[in-house]
Amino acid sequence: MRRTVAVLTAALAASALVLTGCSGTTTTAPTPVRSTDLTSSDGGFDQNAVIGVVLTGDAATPSDSGDGRSLATVFREQLTEAGFRPDIRVAGADQAARQRSAVRDLVRTGAKALLVRAADPSSLRTELRDAHDAGVVVVALGSALPSSGGGNDGLASDYRIDSAGSDDELVSRSVDMVASLQRGEEPQDADDPAQ
Repeated sequence: MRRTVAVLTAALAASALVLTGCSGTTTTAPTPVRSTDLTSSDGGFDQNAVIGVVLTGDAATPSDSGDGRSLATVFREQLTEAGFRPDIRVAGADQAARQRSAVRDLVRTGAKALLVRAADPSSLRTELRDAHDAGVVVVALGSALPSSGGGNDGLASDYRIDSAGSDDELVSRSVDMVASLQRGEEPQDADDPAQ
């Protein structure tokens, strides 16, 4: 009887080990995403969700708005006014590395959408794929963001907003898009990311 119990115990332990090896993740997407803003069944998210904005270094200087505010400040003010919790990251020196780090951190801490003006779009391929894997909506500001492939359409952004016009117009269109996404709607003012 003891021998049967020992054999059964060994068999169960081996089975558990085999099953554990089959259940690993396939990407480096952070799991679980730390957030209280759970996505709702209609595809939207809480109005007070964290919205990540990743900008190039020039976004810290006064913009063309004429009032001395930087693009980062305008994003922070308008997203806050719309009821969101903005987390603005402006890259300084070594912009590509800082933007990669910013995207990883924003995804890990539970941002529901990322607005990205990339210094070097191709350098963000892995981080943006991981953002998608974590369920984050990615919006390219200006240039399209190429992906790393993997069977998708070759783009890493779900939407793109043309950066033509003033900074105030860019921010206004961005906030409108985030509000549409929050409600679970398809944004109407989005450019095709393939452009």
